[in-house]
Amino acid sequence: MNKILLNHGWEFSKLSDGDILNPYIPETLSEKDYCKVTLPHTWYTDENQYRGLTVYRKILMVSKDWEKVFLEFEGADQYCKVFVNDILIGEHQGAYSCFRVELPDCVMSEEEVCLEVYVSNAENQKISPIFGDFTIFGGLYRNVNLLITGKEHFDYLYYGTNGVIARASLEGENGLLEIDSHVIAPDGAIICYDVFDEDGTIAAQASGPVNESVRFQVPHPYLWNGKGKGILYTLRASLCVNGKTVDEVCEKIGFRSIKMDGQTGFYLNGQKEKIRGVSMHQDFAEVFSAMTAKHKEVNFKLIHEIGANAIRLSHYQHPQYNYDRCDQEGYIVWAEIPMLKMTEDRDLFENAKQQLTELILQNIHHPSICFWGIQNEIGMFKDAPYMHDMCRELYSHARELDHTRLITGANLYTVKYESELNKITDMVGYNIYFGWYYGEMNDYDSFLDQFHAACPQTPIGVSEYGVDTNPSLHSEQPTVRDYSEEYQALYSETVYRIFDSKEYLWGSFVWNMFDFSSFRRNEGGMKYINQKGLVTYDRKIKKDAFYYYKAMWSEESFIHICSKRFSKRAEDLIDIKVYTNQDEVALFGNDGKDFICSAHNNGNGTVIFQNIALLPGKNCFVVKRVKAEEGTDYIEDCVTFERVDEKEMSYQLPDSGAGKAVRNWFLKEDDIVREGYFSLKDSAYDITQNQDAMKVFSRFAPATAEKILKDEGIPLGLSLMSIVDRDKDNNPDFKMEDLNHALNQIKKY
Repeated sequence: MNKILLNHGWEFSKLSDGDILNPYIPETLSEKDYCKVTLPHTWYTDENQYRGLTVYRKILMVSKDWEKVFLEFEGADQYCKVFVNDILIGEHQGAYSCFRVELPDCVMSEEEVCLEVYVSNAENQKISPIFGDFTIFGGLYRNVNLLITGKEHFDYLYYGTNGVIARASLEGENGLLEIDSHVIAPDGAIICYDVFDEDGTIAAQASGPVNESVRFQVPHPYLWNGKGKGILYTLRASLCVNGKTVDEVCEKIGFRSIKMDGQTGFYLNGQKEKIRGVSMHQDFAEVFSAMTAKHKEVNFKLIHEIGANAIRLSHYQHPQYNYDRCDQEGYIVWAEIPMLKMTEDRDLFENAKQQLTELILQNIHHPSICFWGIQNEIGMFKDAPYMHDMCRELYSHARELDHTRLITGANLYTVKYESELNKITDMVGYNIYFGWYYGEMNDYDSFLDQFHAACPQTPIGVSEYGVDTNPSLHSEQPTVRDYSEEYQALYSETVYRIFDSKEYLWGSFVWNMFDFSSFRRNEGGMKYINQKGLVTYDRKIKKDAFYYYKAMWSEESFIHICSKRFSKRAEDLIDIKVYTNQDEVALFGNDGKDFICSAHNNGNGTVIFQNIALLPGKNCFVVKRVKAEEGTDYIEDCVTFERVDEKEMSYQLPDSGAGKAVRNWFLKEDDIVREGYFSLKDSAYDITQNQDAMKVFSRFAPATAEKILKDEGIPLGLSLMSIVDRDKDNNPDFKMEDLNHALNQIKKY
């Protein structure tokens, strides 16, 4: 097989009145309506968030030497139909997986053919995701390639794979390969398999008839061991017809064992490995989803610097580049499908199942992938029996495709401990935001312990946690919802220490490594951005919290002084906080000339120099390592604070609602909850299941109740308190206390 990149020479136009179900180019469209584009390409801009039909077109020169030709789309967002010379040759529903179509024989005699690729990101309730806190950009946003083969070849149309499905595991001290190959070849053809180690030495060989499974051992393999060392082997599959090799496929594979235990967490190759993870989406400022290798390289350099050992590649299938890098660099990966809202619509479910099939079969050879995710926060809308049945079906399907990995799902905090959603998968993640959307930072401690007490055999971890942070906002006394850099730092110090102390916790994934696009958002002084990243959307600013995790995870010696962007200060005395993995550091004033004091790391990556005097004007401080070992690098960091007469008002948002979390509307938790009765702490779904409770709710908040009854996208899994707070502009004439008091009069049973 020969692969040719096909990214250049495309033309593009929007078809705003078009329909992907019956696409055509209207006669009114002229040459001036097209623009020249190079792939990867998305039409999205923050100023024009177009959701609709488009067309890409290109003239393809055909060689007489070609026998069979496939068009490979590494990603088309979200519904795609492919035409050649006005002949429909294939379609695909789903934005994130690879798919291929074959050029028909009737056009292969032409000197040139016209390719027309219709792509639509119009809202479609049949294609997952139908909900999510991220942008559906649209476009041919990954590479397009030509695959040229002979008449006999591996089946490149088999779910977007290369036709070789290789499952690698351990069998005692030996590696085990179980391979299903799919080919287009006559009876009597065989497939020869060669496994090479990193030095190119053959480690094992096998062969078998086409379209039959092959099972063989690799004696005493080197193990893929995460950040310990990501040892990879190369599997070469050669299709032989009449003794001649007619096609060949190569994949990187690795051997390792994984296990989850409800009491002690995750094990890689028999060794306990606490997940110290970050999550990420696939977009980048200015280019959005149309990232190139250059942008992806920036991402992995930053993840390497922070010292994480795991990545949650959320909330959909990512480009092969990401999985390849995780294999090479030893990251433990959580890979998942975009199932973020599950309805009873069977077409939507079958689409999700198709995306799960593609995710697993296209990526089954990657040793870095340890967890397949089948859902994320579907309990936000309800926790209903049909969802349990569908999740069980997805679980069984994933297990049938791949018996070597763990299957997981991510629930939000309103999913009750005893929910069936916590009993279906091999492990559970919770997306929890205490200290931001609800509750207090220290509530993580009791929540996790209570879950573990209720479900001691269920492996539990934190699949998301974080706070939105605008690095231009600052506070001497950081508080919830002030969006300050200081609050994200304080939050990280507080909650990660809790996670690290739990022996039973398999680990955690920070939400998020990078700020990302979310067309729904307008908060924290920024539009269309979820600002929970440790690094800004353009990757130019590492927020202070980035360095907290670096202090906890990285072996690279460093010192980072916090709040450098909080440079103008109106106080006589300030605390200077430092993140570092050094045991002791010293503070110097006057550009590093005058020693002030030294202090020890508190064991949580933090050193605080308290009550440091600021003189009028600029004050330059330097922090240096104390007692550096001989031969080690000299490390330091410096900062300048300017003493001003009045507080710098640009550091605060006048309308952020800082410190006014919904929970604080009441004096005590007991004022909300009455045992055995309904309250604002119950989920909206539970309220809808009780006629009396729903009548009360409708009386106090009729606008929101009507939205719920009409199924207008209200997330029923959230607490009633959170939902009414989100929709408060539509319910201005009542007090939350009065609604809660009325609900407190209605018995649950």
